[in-house]
Amino acid sequence: MGVTGAGKSSFINEYSGKNVMAVNHGLNSCTQGIECATITLPENHKKWPNRRVVLVDTPGFNDTQRGEWEILRKISVWLASVYDNDTKITGLVYLHNIANVRVGGTALLSYDLFRRMCGVDALSRVVMATTHWGAVSAKPKAGRIREQELKKGFWAKALSHGACYKRIRGPQCDINDTIEYILAKQFEAVATQIQEELVELDKRVSQTKAGQKLIDTQRIRSGLRVPALTAQKLKDPVRRDSSRYRILRIYHNLLQTNTILWQIMAHTRPYDAI
Repeated sequence: MGVTGAGKSSFINEYSGKNVMAVNHGLNSCTQGIECATITLPENHKKWPNRRVVLVDTPGFNDTQRGEWEILRKISVWLASVYDNDTKITGLVYLHNIANVRVGGTALLSYDLFRRMCGVDALSRVVMATTHWGAVSAKPKAGRIREQELKKGFWAKALSHGACYKRIRGPQCDINDTIEYILAKQFEAVATQIQEELVELDKRVSQTKAGQKLIDTQRIRSGLRVPALTAQKLKDPVRRDSSRYRILRIYHNLLQTNTILWQIMAHTRPYDAI
């Protein structure tokens, strides 16, 4: 998992040794849904000969064509369905582009949702990894500084609860090392928090911790978009007659409509058709 452009599809292609996932180098997101690639390890593999490995690619929460609720529901439905089929996830990999100068709001939200979907118990099966190190090869010090900020700041809570950190510098050996780290824990697979919430506790997506985080985030966004519409300004007859007020009033009503739509989407059960 990770935001769009972190290198999720490229990660799977590198491990597979062929292009099993589409990669887009343009501005639009490429992965539109949950996509799986099944790889069978060779007979001469030192540790797991003929082992079947299923790698799952997910869209990022900053997808250019789908909203955050749709992405969360897609991932939630897939996780709930595999759990309901008595299949547990061996590990999860969260990728971050080290070339990004700052960790913006979307990246923070993506990580927060990921952490809440995993839950504390599953963090020991998580690998937090940085990618695109080649993009900072001319300024390696900047890359190391960002790496430390991630490890000691943004990702500190996940790492303190057992998540592992790795660099994905490009060569396939780094990706193989990441997968083998996860395969070593294959007999310790655990359920993620959102799987237990949706299946065992029969919660709706909006009632999960990840769903609550997304609801809170979108409410804050809505409030910040119309700061001019305070209670006093709404009561002011002069302002009520102004064209600027009328435009803001229309915009405010549209935001309220969007909030209702978010709530409808959020309260749809995870097994409903997308």
